Amino acid sequence: MRLWTKAISILSSAVLTACTQAPGAFVVRSAALEGGALIVRSDWHPGPQVLDALDHGIELPFVVTLQARRPGSFGSEESTPIRRHMRLRYFPLSRQYQVRDVEDATTRNYIVRALAVQAMENLRLTLPDTDTAGVTRWRVRIALDRDALPGALRLPTLLQSAWHMDSETYTWRAQAG
Repeated sequence: MRLWTKAISILSSAVLTACTQAPGAFVVRSAALEGGALIVRSDWHPGPQVLDALDHGIELPFVVTLQARRPGSFGSEESTPIRRHMRLRYFPLSRQYQVRDVEDATTRNYIVRALAVQAMENLRLTLPDTDTAGVTRWRVRIALDRDALPGALRLPTLLQSAWHMDSETYTWRAQAG
């Protein structure tokens, strides 16, 4: 009987650990569509392992996914997601950090890592052709693009909690307009 108690205790601990958000994950605090731009405010405190990789020139690729929910014939239906690819990188020779919006082809450079991390926490992404007609709710999510990482890092990003930086899906009501 004692063996079963230990097994259940270990299993429940594993389940609770899997359900909690990783320490370095993005936590979306607010999001809005304003003037053709998606504004996402979040908290992100990457772990030392992630910062070490960044400081050694490893580019950190992220995907910001926006989805619209419109009323459909059988309840709510979602539109095709809009994905924006962001890249955070350090250039050792120039000693600058860079945040790059791949689709918009814009870059911002920072001489201090903390400012680059802060820029990732306060995203403003232009979305000029976003169809807002009939939208009742919006959903946004930020995730590490594991497929865009160097091959040697793909397995560690799946197994090590420091690399679990994906946010939960953040939902908000669309403004009547």
